[in-house]
Amino acid sequence: MTDHQSRVDQLVTLHNEAASKFDYFILGATLAACAYLAQTNPYGRIGLNEETFLLASLLIFAASAACGFKRIEATINYQRINALALDHPSHEVRAKRLAKLDEKRDAQHWYKARNVMLVLGLGCYLVTKVWATYQSNGWIPVN
Repeated sequence: MTDHQSRVDQLVTLHNEAASKFDYFILGATLAACAYLAQTNPYGRIGLNEETFLLASLLIFAASAACGFKRIEATINYQRINALALDHPSHEVRAKRLAKLDEKRDAQHWYKARNVMLVLGLGCYLVTKVWATYQSNGWIPVN
């Protein structure tokens, strides 16, 4: 193996380890946010009120956590398929399996979905808190 290829392999390994640690960190932070919201949010009747919007933000964060779990699962599945493909003795079969693996983008879709849900959950929570503050001060009329 050339020195260049060895450095490329080392960088790919470092990238995969960092991406994995980042996924676990984001999942842990998301689950911590869900636990915090579940314990501190007041809950009441469903309607056009603060409690309903806080519940919606909790559900969005929970959906983000589910997407995070699915991303980790897809990444582990890719690694297993990659290992099985590389272990196959036939060069043609190995090439077909690796080409099929390149076409799959499940982990990338879950990554994007997780991040969109995180932003939506944070936005929903912040808007709810600001709206509730102005509502309680009489700035927004409530019937």
